Amino acid sequence: MRRMGIRWGAAAAVVLLAGVRPAAAQEADAEAAVRATLDAWRSGEYAAFVDSYHPDARGFFLDGGNLMAGFSLDALEATAEAGFRADVTLRDLDVAVYGGTSVAVGYLDGTLTLPGGLQLAGPWRYSETRVLTDGAWKVVQFHISKREGAD
Repeated sequence: MRRMGIRWGAAAAVVLLAGVRPAAAQEADAEAAVRATLDAWRSGEYAAFVDSYHPDARGFFLDGGNLMAGFSLDALEATAEAGFRADVTLRDLDVAVYGGTSVAVGYLDGTLTLPGGLQLAGPWRYSETRVLTDGAWKVVQFHISKREGAD
């Protein structure tokens, strides 16, 4: 009888845990979302880039300016038509998942070309926070800042 109870308990635990993704898989999904967002930015796929942001996203961009709220697809496309290019690569990415929230930090190397031809060279610090929304990791907070004195 006792063995039967142990077997049923183990079977119940397997059934209950079957719907829970292991932390490593959640971190891999969140990391893939970070990389996909930055790849979309670099390749000029601005609709995909904007779609990776939660409607309430906010953060600081590398220009040192004021807090930004969200991204406008029309504004991004107009900026690209005026000459903006992001030629950056991500390195040393570290992603941690806490329930339905992920926190990512890393560095961006490369250059950004602004309309008019001015180029800004990295590296930059990069961080973001995402929430799992309808099965997708959406950015709710971001920060990009120049890394002075970098190696």
